[in-house]
Amino acid sequence: MADETLSPLAVAVKTLTSVGLIDGGDTVDVRFAAPDGQMIAVLIPRAVFAELRARELETSPRRAGLEQTS
Repeated sequence: MADETLSPLAVAVKTLTSVGLIDGGDTVDVRFAAPDGQMIAVLIPRAVFAELRARELETSPRRAGLEQTS
């Protein structure tokens, strides 16, 4: 039986390199460059990404720079 205990995961990123839609537009592929030069990709359901953006824009006075896409 698999262990279903959730444990926190944190990764360090240096820069946002791209944001794009995959899986017919249902999934957002967000890519970052790590401090060691490797790439980190995070796949997020589109609805969750929209919720994240809405929450960030509600609470952050710094909107500039968040709209980067490649």
